[in-house]
Amino acid sequence: MAIKKPYIAAFLIQATYAGMVLLSKAAFNAGMSTSVFVFYRQFAGTLFLVPFAIIFERKNLHQLSLAIFCKIFMLAFLGISLSLNVYGIALVYTSSNLGATTINCLPVTTFAFAVLLR
Repeated sequence: MAIKKPYIAAFLIQATYAGMVLLSKAAFNAGMSTSVFVFYRQFAGTLFLVPFAIIFERKNLHQLSLAIFCKIFMLAFLGISLSLNVYGIALVYTSSNLGATTINCLPVTTFAFAVLLR
């Protein structure tokens, strides 16, 4: 069973991604704005992860400077929120099949950029 754990984890992650694409497409077809959907998605993720951060990282608290705060804000805004908004807008005009396919291409593009920018 220990040998199969990575395969089971990969399958569950892919199933979660596919479910998120289908849920996103259904929400957009029902008339939800992409910005509102991204906000709800980020807010739900924050509510889910903050208790884990408080429990596991309580002993590693460091002072947060203004420069680090600005970097984190810009990374969150440009890296996550902007890309999810663009992805949502693209999903409105295409099918959920294309959306699921593009999510599967993310590791390949990440690897290609890592090789190019090393």
